[in-house]
Parts: sequence; structure tokens; C-alpha cells
Amino acid sequence: MKNKFLLLAFLIFAFAKMGNAQTSAFTTDDVSGVYKKGGKTINVNIVPKTSVITWSLTLSPNGRFEYHNFRQLKGQKEEHWWARGNWKLKGKIVLFTTTEDDINHQFTIDLNNTKARFFKKSPRSKSPKIQPTYIQFFESDYSLTKNLKLPKTDE
Repeated sequence: MKNKFLLLAFLIFAFAKMGNAQTSAFTTDDVSGVYKKGGKTINVNIVPKTSVITWSLTLSPNGRFEYHNFRQLKGQKEEHWWARGNWKLKGKIVLFTTTEDDINHQFTIDLNNTKARFFKKSPRSKSPKIQPTYIQFFESDYSLTKNLKLPKTDE
């Protein structure tokens, strides 16, 4: 009887620990950093055109983010789009929120309802293949971030 009671106590403790287990091996320290993509592109149709398009996302360890999209097409003025707000990590998903305090004359983009997935080579992987760390947006009310893939630059 005593053995059955000890076994039952052990199983309850084990299942309680499993319920509190971390669902992802990634932490906010893994995710925080600078993500960038873009540069000069050359489109050749009838007349060669040069344009510069860049995206930048900074995820601070304190849970704040800043997003910047820059575009300059040949013969046109520079265009900038900015957003800022808070981010949090749920498993491998990064959730973005923007409040009214985050929006002003410079930071005009609202990234509420925006989600991105964090990709990083597993620390358990023994493969010699180099896999870049990146973030890919998969849900957003702001069309320019949908399916945007940004590699991490500060590793």
C-alpha cells in the first residue's frame, strides 16, 4: 500500500512538472536583436532603373520594437515608414502590439494583430549545415509585412 501511495505521489509530481515545462527552447534573448533585408536593386526594362528598398526590425530585450521600411525609386523622393510598440514571445511566435502612444507624425504604422515566426537552428542539431536565424511575418493588417522574411544581422 505504501509503495502504491509513493508511486501515485511521484506520478502527480511528474505530470505537474510536465504541465509547467517550457514549450519552446527559445527565449527573448534569442529573439531580440536587429533584423535587416534589402539594398540596391536594378530593374532592366526599356530604361534601366535603380531603386533602393530596405527593411529593418529591432527587437529590444525589454520588449520594445522599432520597424523601418525605406524606399527610394529612381527619380523620386525617399519614402520612409516607421512603426514602434511592444513585442512578446509565445513559443516560436512573436506578437506585436502598437498603442496610441506609439503612433505620432513619424511612427505612423500600426502593427497590432501582427505575428511573425522565429527561426533558429536548434541547439540540439548536430548538422554542419549553416542555417541563418531569421524572423518571418505571416499575419498582419499592414500589407508590406505579410510574408516578409528578415535575417538576423547581429549574431
